[in-house]
Amino acid sequence: MGPTIPTSTGNSRPPCCFVRYLMLACVGATLAWTTAWSIPRPSPELVRQHWAFQAVQKPPVPKVKNQGWVQTPVDAFVLAQLEAAGLVPAARADDRTLIRRAYFDLLGLPPTPEEVAAYVADPAADKFARLVDRLLDSPHYGERWGRYWLDVARYANERGYVGVGVDRVYPFAYTFRDWVIGAFNADLPYDQFIVQQLAADQLPLGSDTRPLAAMGFLTVGRRFINNIHDIIDDRIDVVCRGFLGLTVTCARCHDHPYDPITMQDYYGLYGVFASSEEPEELPILEPFERSPKYADFEKELRRLTEEKEKFERENQQMKKERPREYQEKIKPYQNRIRQLHARHPGAPPRGMVLRDRPMPVEPRIFVRGNPGNPGPPTPRRFLAFLCGDAPQPFRKGSGRLELAQAIASAANPLTARVWVNRVWLHHFGKALVRTPSDFGTRADPPTHPQLLDFLAAWFVENGWSTKKLHRLIMLSSTYRQACENDKDFSAQDADNRWLWHMNRRRLDFEAMRDSLLAVAGILDQRMGGQAEELFGTPTSRRRTIYGFIDRQNLPGVYRTFDFANPDIHSPQRHETTTPQQALFLLNSPFLIEVAQHLARRPEVSSQPDPTGKIRMLYRLAYQREPTDSEIALGLRYVTSAQDRDAAAGAENKPQLGPWERYAQVLLIANEFMFVD
Repeated sequence: MGPTIPTSTGNSRPPCCFVRYLMLACVGATLAWTTAWSIPRPSPELVRQHWAFQAVQKPPVPKVKNQGWVQTPVDAFVLAQLEAAGLVPAARADDRTLIRRAYFDLLGLPPTPEEVAAYVADPAADKFARLVDRLLDSPHYGERWGRYWLDVARYANERGYVGVGVDRVYPFAYTFRDWVIGAFNADLPYDQFIVQQLAADQLPLGSDTRPLAAMGFLTVGRRFINNIHDIIDDRIDVVCRGFLGLTVTCARCHDHPYDPITMQDYYGLYGVFASSEEPEELPILEPFERSPKYADFEKELRRLTEEKEKFERENQQMKKERPREYQEKIKPYQNRIRQLHARHPGAPPRGMVLRDRPMPVEPRIFVRGNPGNPGPPTPRRFLAFLCGDAPQPFRKGSGRLELAQAIASAANPLTARVWVNRVWLHHFGKALVRTPSDFGTRADPPTHPQLLDFLAAWFVENGWSTKKLHRLIMLSSTYRQACENDKDFSAQDADNRWLWHMNRRRLDFEAMRDSLLAVAGILDQRMGGQAEELFGTPTSRRRTIYGFIDRQNLPGVYRTFDFANPDIHSPQRHETTTPQQALFLLNSPFLIEVAQHLARRPEVSSQPDPTGKIRMLYRLAYQREPTDSEIALGLRYVTSAQDRDAAAGAENKPQLGPWERYAQVLLIANEFMFVD
């Protein structure tokens, strides 16, 4: 028998505020228990017949009337439902719209005017397919699609609140971010993508240990004042909602009220993560570059380590007689070493791994979720209803590798469905299953159930390749439709549930900020490395994915533009329209700097006349030529701005000149912020 899970957090005399919190939590748990058992439950047989719990069966491609519209099997499934509803798909989008759509979808950046002109002039019938292939081969593809996964993984660069005087920074969270970007760029098969994030430490990696960084998926979450039970609950949540689309943590205190998930299931998974621990010293990711910066790092590390060891030697008596005081006084030495690892550019990258405990934990059910009230034992195992016959206990150490293999199995009915649904969401703005991380019995059924199953089966057949899935979707006529509206069709299907046209989408925060920098000609395209403060002084020009995410003090600009909450798993971004967004775009130093650089780009400043400047600004910002009325409006705006500045005098001149203000107007217009 292995050790049992600890039933306390080690706080023998918790502060009174914590006692009040604990009392409220106990009352809440009791109410949740009572409420859950008062909910009428569907019969077990009815639950097991739920569409998401059935094995994926690849349906035949339906026959449709308009065969000429079908470019990939995706179109046949969409068109079958359109024809049944009496709807007609929209016309194909023009070339400029398509290249912009593809760039923003796959790279999160706009094309250059030259790239648009070359694409429009290309007469080849397969030019869009070649464009998609070229974009998928770009290293910026991983930066765009890696960010989506970081939302799922509740990525941040620090722990959240963990107490006074404790260093909150995760020095090596960036290695997980960089691994995710690299995994997408390399088209790592999705089943391996899962296994490496859960159990890379148990794979035969050889001398290249860089996949160990994948385990940051489990370890970059909040630390809940180091409450081990909440940390494990968070890990169960991110694994089950992220990979399976199941809200398993509902069973922490009682059997799930709707889905076939029991407390035995929850605590079987609990035992897996309770049997895993974070090592004191994280492993270095090999190979890495041993450069002059690394030598400087080693020198500084030796100095700080010697200072810490000197303090330890001189305070042995304090350590024995006043251990609490000793721990408080040694913290600054420890924190300086951690900060060196976190900030020094030569610090070797390390993986935020878990490893199995020497003896696995034998979990017990916590009655009503109370760790102080352990109930009957339960084995470490996978979810029973996904195991077919009687579920078998995990036997290899903690069971993390067996858990990963069970999730990544082609026989698992949820895994492929959940992933292809996420990919569809980011191409169309709305998923086939509108609740991407909840495929349980309370979720809405998929809008196109046969299409969802076809994509899931096709995805597995094609080696779990996400890039192949992109091609299948993007080369369809469904994806290449225009955003045009039809009054009659809109009255029948206002939500575009049947996909009779393409959805217009607003740029998310990352794509907006990165595009502003790109159009201004100042985007720093360096990849990887330690996180940077994006809105300090001077302003960072790196892509937004490389920004430092402080979950305890998330900068207001992130919240203003609906950034994913880094405290929890986020299946999709909310989208709001608020005054703060407009105020940021009008007044922030960042936008002022971008507008200045755009107006001063050589392509603009070298134009011999105002009309030429307006044309070039339109090409850079919108990748198109302005109309005659837009040129006239621009000339009128600049002329009036020049007159106002001249009348104001030197003391009252605005921060931006007339052309810079005009550039800012173009950058904050809807045409820049939305993609058709």
